[in-house]
Amino acid sequence: MVAVARLVNATLVIPQLDKRSFWHDTSTFKDIFDDTHFIKALEGDVRIVSDLSENLLSAPRARKHFTSWASASYYEEMKELWKDNKVLFFFQH
Repeated sequence: MVAVARLVNATLVIPQLDKRSFWHDTSTFKDIFDDTHFIKALEGDVRIVSDLSENLLSAPRARKHFTSWASASYYEEMKELWKDNKVLFFFQH
């Protein structure tokens, strides 16, 4: 997602771990990874924030399954989603 965000000039939000499917403890991204280093290391490439800003909490949003190796049509579909939604939530199975 870092590469995709860089290509489309999007801001990333530090991810929340999916506690419903496979992550069944109280750990957060910040418990496992050095989030400050993550943000600092990528600051020249992509903007990363800790939380979704207050003004975007009620913004139109879409959900999209993340695909690591995708054709150009996948990214075209994402571009269309961004036209209609201010927030995209990506998830992986």
